[in-house]
Amino acid sequence: MSLRARVVTLIAGVLLVSILLGTLVAGYQARHALSAELTAAMNGARQTVASALEDLPQSDHPARDLRQLVGTFDGNRHVRASLVTADGGVALVSRTKPIDQPAPAWFGLLLGSPPNSVEVPLPPAAVGFRAITLTPTAGIDVSAAWREFIGIVAVLLGCAAIGLVLVYLVIGAAFRPLHALAAQFGRIGTGDYSGRVAEHGPSELLSLQRGFNQMASELATTTERNRQLGDQLLTIQEEERADIARDLHDDIGPHLFAVNMDAQMIAQLSDAGRPDAIREQVRSIQAAVTHMQRQVRAVLERLRPARITELGLNAAILDLVRFWTLRRPEIAFNVVLLEDEAQLGEATKDVVYRVVQEAANNAVRHGDPRAVWISFEVDEARVLSVRVIDDGPGRGATTSGAGLGLIGMRERVTALGGLLSFGPNPGTSGWTTTATLSLDAPTVGRPLAAVNP
Repeated sequence: MSLRARVVTLIAGVLLVSILLGTLVAGYQARHALSAELTAAMNGARQTVASALEDLPQSDHPARDLRQLVGTFDGNRHVRASLVTADGGVALVSRTKPIDQPAPAWFGLLLGSPPNSVEVPLPPAAVGFRAITLTPTAGIDVSAAWREFIGIVAVLLGCAAIGLVLVYLVIGAAFRPLHALAAQFGRIGTGDYSGRVAEHGPSELLSLQRGFNQMASELATTTERNRQLGDQLLTIQEEERADIARDLHDDIGPHLFAVNMDAQMIAQLSDAGRPDAIREQVRSIQAAVTHMQRQVRAVLERLRPARITELGLNAAILDLVRFWTLRRPEIAFNVVLLEDEAQLGEATKDVVYRVVQEAANNAVRHGDPRAVWISFEVDEARVLSVRVIDDGPGRGATTSGAGLGLIGMRERVTALGGLLSFGPNPGTSGWTTTATLSLDAPTVGRPLAAVNP
């Protein structure tokens, strides 16, 4: 059953109970009023009969007066009078008003039994007659109460029906925004985050609609950001593969060719019986292999800085600085390392290193700086701040696609509950990249694969 039908059914039940209670109250009041009216009518009839009997002994025709007395009750709707003979028979009965629409017997029983009949004895002057019997007649009043009851019930049922129809229509109009929300939720379930709902209605629905639109907007933004990040990661991977292929081609390839030539020369020198020249070729091969080992180690360190897990974050940072110092000796690197890196989890160390690596790479490649400052600081609230500042005239991460890596780093930092910001130095040249991470946050130190960005 739908919520709309449940609400209408509940209201219908409440109305039905209200009608029943109202009917019971009205029936009780009608019963009480009928009983009081019949009692008053019987008392009035007894008073009338008693007054007439006081003058009966002076009458010259008692039988005629008795018949006239009974006739005065003709058409009375509450009391019927009967003249009883001395032998117990009924000589005359007053005529009651006819009932146009008798009420059901069960309704009369609900209104209660009428008062008992009253027999008024006659004086001795009423020769041949014993008494006048007064009998209450509630049929006309019960019939009138029945018609009134039917009218009230009809009005109540009509009002209830009209009220239920109005409630049904009002609830339908009130639930229409919810149907719109349900439809948009269905679109979100299929991966379509472009749908929005109109923001109107009561404050409760308005806050729900605003929350849905904000959620849909955030999901759309997050999905687009993830798509861009995926594209950026693919671009970065291709760039890294191209760099590795270029290193292998430019450094490893020639040395492998040289080793091959030296090996062929050794074979020729061996046939010629020249051991001294063979030793010279062997030393050349050893030198080439040593050079290739260094190149392979450098490639491996670029792919995964092993010093983070082997020697620690500080050693990895110094290794990174040494790498760039050898290649760009004109740049001065100033490093302030962590005093106690043991308070950082492995995942935090990895993210911090990646941030410093990306920021330093962007500064060297795109900023053309004279100096680069790398600093770590942990404040009293145990919040780690990592800053990489350069004084280069370039625009750093905003040029040549250098922002791709920093956007990826922002996702990593955000996954650990931190913040990453980067931008030009205010008032001067250069660029600043800052990452802040709480060392007490529940996510710090968790594996990145376990974090749902």
